[in-house]
Amino acid sequence: MQALLKALIRLWLRLLFKPWFGSRLPLSFQRRWLRLLTRSSGRPKGVDQQELWVGDVRMLRLRAGAGELVGPTELDERDAILFAHGGGFILGGGSTYVGFASWIAEATGADVYLPDYRLAPEHPYPAPLDDLFEAYRVILALGHPAKRTAILGDSAGGALAVGTVLALPEMGQPSPAALVLLSPFLDLSLSGASVSTKARTDPMLSVRFVEEGARAHAAGVRLTDPQVSPLFADLRGLPPTLVQVGTDEILLDDSTRFAERAWGAGAEVELQRFDGMFHDFQGTAALLKVARGALDDVASFVGGHFDKTR
Repeated sequence: MQALLKALIRLWLRLLFKPWFGSRLPLSFQRRWLRLLTRSSGRPKGVDQQELWVGDVRMLRLRAGAGELVGPTELDERDAILFAHGGGFILGGGSTYVGFASWIAEATGADVYLPDYRLAPEHPYPAPLDDLFEAYRVILALGHPAKRTAILGDSAGGALAVGTVLALPEMGQPSPAALVLLSPFLDLSLSGASVSTKARTDPMLSVRFVEEGARAHAAGVRLTDPQVSPLFADLRGLPPTLVQVGTDEILLDDSTRFAERAWGAGAEVELQRFDGMFHDFQGTAALLKVARGALDDVASFVGGHFDKTR
């Protein structure tokens, strides 16, 4: 049954996702189409949702379990995850990623914060990084301690998550306890061999889509500049980092090369490769056991690095 479900999901991605994103259709249509597709994605029951605001940026707070969300005075005893969503820098938001974030909240037991950071091409670099930095600052100001906070990013959100973590010390903010990257897009120059070798096996991402997103986000900044492509950044000082990637995605080499460079820089890094899996497969946790298992691994990783001593 799981093999059949996996095959059906891959077919669904090939028919309803890959041909439409990065196409010549207007970006406004692509954004509406993504919202429509994600409405059908399952989400766990019993996840509470609350809307917060970070300046002009809307942010959702998601928590698994019965009862109302706690107030700020109780958050110093809660784990927190800042979720930098993907979408190629040009798509996505809280309304499209709330299901994915809910599964993360259920798996980890943490309060998951999902900000609607500004998107390119209207708001290129550094606008989304500014929004995520401010979201992290607000999470700490609410009462969550940094030692019990993680930053998680998927796809393009992976680049933004790494960029945020690297900027925190310079901005006088404490680093999070852990960093998690799911199928991250870390090299906007697309120099990895998997971009071409996995172009046919990847049922979700087209090269055109990631190229367009990279150009829109960089907006004239050199695509190999570490400010937009953290694969080439100085990775010393990274918090403990977990990277998960499927072997059938064009961004496979972004993950493997990043893990190698982070390890070489002295970071504690764990790379998990999932055979035969596609981009952002963790978002199919409603259907696939391997996706739920991957999120359980995320929960174990961040839980093992959260410091819950007072």
